[in-house]
Amino acid sequence: MKLVKTALLCLGLAIALPVAAITLDEARSRGLVGEANSGYIAVVSQSSPELESLVAEVNAKRKAEYARIAKRNNIDISQVAARAAEKLEARLSAGQYYQDTRGRWVRK
Repeated sequence: MKLVKTALLCLGLAIALPVAAITLDEARSRGLVGEANSGYIAVVSQSSPELESLVAEVNAKRKAEYARIAKRNNIDISQVAARAAEKLEARLSAGQYYQDTRGRWVRK
């Protein structure tokens, strides 16, 4: 019986944890992450394992997309990332963070 309760508790936590995970939009609006001048996101403040996981996941997806675009256009991935950084900064809402050319975090 104790084994069944433990198994159910573990199953409940496994289901509940992904629901509790923070989204990119939430992290941006709370000022936890911002658009880095590299074309990727970075933690602005209050780092946590959950936040680091979000950053790694988003950046991996971006890198894959940048690589695909770079290959298709026969250009370097850094060129794609730099252009993406400009576009992403322009689309930010007021109050969200981006990194200026000197690497400082600026609130839009």
